[in-house]
Amino acid sequence: MRTHRPDSTTASRTADGDAPLADEVVIAYQPILRGATIAILLFVLYDLMTRLLFPNPVYDGPMLVMNVVGLVTVSVVYKALRQDLSSRHLEWVGGTICLVLFANSNMQQLLSFEQENLVYSVLMMPIFATLLPRRRAIIIAVIICCSTLAYLVQVNLPHMAGDYLSVGIAGVMSAAAIAVIIRNAVLNAVKARLEAIRDRETAEQLERDARHLAECDALTGLPNRRSFFLALDEHLDRLRTHGEPFILGLVDLDGFKPVNDTYGHAAGDEMLKTVADRLRDIADEAVIPARLGGDEFALIAATPCPRNETALQLGHRVEAALSQPYDLGEYTCKASGSVGLLICDDPEVSAQELMERADHALYFAKRALQGKAVLFNAALEQEMTASSQLDKALRRCDHEAEFSVNFQPQYDLAKSRITGFEALARWESPELGSVSPDVFIPAAERAGLIRNLTQTLLAKALREMATWPDDLTLSFNLSAHDLMSPQAMDSLLETVRASGLPASRIEFEITETAMMSDFNQARLAIDRISAAGHSIALDDFGVGYSSLQYLQQLPVSKLKIDRSFVSQMLEDSSSFKIVRTMLTLSQTLDLGCVIEGVETEAQIHILRTLGARHIQGYLVGAPMPADQVLADLARPLTLGGPSRPDRAPALHRARA
Repeated sequence: MRTHRPDSTTASRTADGDAPLADEVVIAYQPILRGATIAILLFVLYDLMTRLLFPNPVYDGPMLVMNVVGLVTVSVVYKALRQDLSSRHLEWVGGTICLVLFANSNMQQLLSFEQENLVYSVLMMPIFATLLPRRRAIIIAVIICCSTLAYLVQVNLPHMAGDYLSVGIAGVMSAAAIAVIIRNAVLNAVKARLEAIRDRETAEQLERDARHLAECDALTGLPNRRSFFLALDEHLDRLRTHGEPFILGLVDLDGFKPVNDTYGHAAGDEMLKTVADRLRDIADEAVIPARLGGDEFALIAATPCPRNETALQLGHRVEAALSQPYDLGEYTCKASGSVGLLICDDPEVSAQELMERADHALYFAKRALQGKAVLFNAALEQEMTASSQLDKALRRCDHEAEFSVNFQPQYDLAKSRITGFEALARWESPELGSVSPDVFIPAAERAGLIRNLTQTLLAKALREMATWPDDLTLSFNLSAHDLMSPQAMDSLLETVRASGLPASRIEFEITETAMMSDFNQARLAIDRISAAGHSIALDDFGVGYSSLQYLQQLPVSKLKIDRSFVSQMLEDSSSFKIVRTMLTLSQTLDLGCVIEGVETEAQIHILRTLGARHIQGYLVGAPMPADQVLADLARPLTLGGPSRPDRAPALHRARA
């Protein structure tokens, strides 16, 4: 037997436009009518069998027909009551079974009146008051019963009309009392039950909502960081207990920051939701996607054999999905996703170590194969070990004692002399020996040590600069981490002020990579640097893809053309055209321009014809210790002339 559901009843009632009857009435009266229908069905069946067994020729013919019709009608009503009914249908059903009972009782009185059977007309009133769900139906039924009683008395017992008047009034009063008592009792019980059900449903919904908020990312709906690590622990437990290996993947969007900064956070959010949808499309029952935060996502997947092929296939599917264009409403943009993959088949490895390995594969992908998937392997294991040793050495080292600054000259072709130096960091570690800046600077950024290191190197460079001639400038590189920290900027600018050197002689170089990390914060930092009187150079110009935006929105005073274009300028016409275009651009925008990586006289000749003025490279001078700067300034240097023909080869050897 089906149980009544409040939601379906509500829907049906609304559809019927029957708002006055509440859910409680429908829920309360449907079981009552169902039980009453069974009782009436048995009564009609009993009456039918009695008349068949003990026939009365006076009135049994019509009564048999009445009983058969009543039996069929009540059976149909009972089937209807097994379904969910609206309030209007429930009222019709209640009226129907009351009509069957009323007709059966009064038909015999009309055919053959018996005074003792008048009591049935009175008893009908409280019965109808009990069965009918609406007050208006009860009133109509009571009026019909009273009218029938009055008619039968008036026709058959007119001398007793006064006596039966009091009986009728008693029936009406009992019907009213029963209607109120039963209705209130039943409805209060049902209301209390419904309130308990609703409270429980509300509590369950709140619990589901709280669980969703705790386990799912609010923006994308993917499992969040907490859920991901719980799933990682579960897979790791299955690996240890059942030997079930799995794939761990970390995904990082390439180019998300420029989209967020250029088009706004709404477009950035839309991009993240699109990424989540694409990861869901990739995922099947064996793949769990999650968002770790920002533009970082993760995957956990079962790994059937062959494992390497399965992992790389998953990575390539992610590559292909994330490289599709992104429709951000008013904008469409391209981006990609770098993927670091790890096959987790060693039960002795902890979850933290698994994440470190997958993260190292991701770091390698972003560094060397942006937009591609990289599977962690033995070579990356060795690299990670070396990186770990490097991090430990960085944390233990004495910045003041182990780090130094070398200076590479910058040459003015128009004035035929050195006009400044770029400060370049050097690290001589007692544990690791000489470590390249290309190695230790990214490591210091990852370890969160770059700000203190920048502060130390700037102070050293300014102390050396104080011994130089007043017409020489210093170029000093800042990292993205320096720009992102207002406290770091305060410290750096205070260090310059404390040195007593003019701000106009100190230029800060900033790469496009630093801009991309958080353009708005970078712009605030650059505005502060410019307001302090320093010039800004955009380093490695042309390598990134948003340079023109930076030139438009930032107080940049100089461009530095990356050495990669200059080194190929003689062999590659595209590199030559790029250098020519960037020189023309700088001249058009009235910006200074330094050409990096100049190493041959042939390059000098071409750059002169293109209108280049400032150059930097091994042809001018290799990076040198501070104690050699003044001596190098004293040496004659005429590029393109015979006065110093052996300098470039010597510098090449020094660099090697």
